[in-house]
Amino acid sequence: MATVIIERTSEYLNRLRNYGVYIDGEKVGTIANNETKEFTVSQGTHTIVTKIDWCSSTTIQFSISDDETKAFKVSGFKNAHWLMPAAIIIIISSYLVNLKFGFDYSFYLTVPIFLLLLYYITVGRKRYLTLIEAKTAQ
Repeated sequence: MATVIIERTSEYLNRLRNYGVYIDGEKVGTIANNETKEFTVSQGTHTIVTKIDWCSSTTIQFSISDDETKAFKVSGFKNAHWLMPAAIIIIISSYLVNLKFGFDYSFYLTVPIFLLLLYYITVGRKRYLTLIEAKTAQ
């Protein structure tokens, strides 16, 4: 039988939530933060997608032969890794500027972050997760 390996990166945004793994439209399991899992599939052409709530990755179609291994990496959306640190910096700097000058500018800085998140949970919900084929070491 052929094997599909999925590696999930470590991230802040969805750290406590598992992603569902779907092969050919069937849920075959879940994957936690910073985890790697293997799934057995038959040879042939298959589709794979990962989901979290109503959001997902794009669907990837792949062909696999008997005794072959395909590897995939899954993570949050493209720039998710900088959202949490940026939000913390904005909150702290806003507090310090507000103490010194009495002007709270955090609203103006958080609007782009809010709009980016809003895009990924609405229109871009099928791009919320990034799923890519990785090289296998054999």
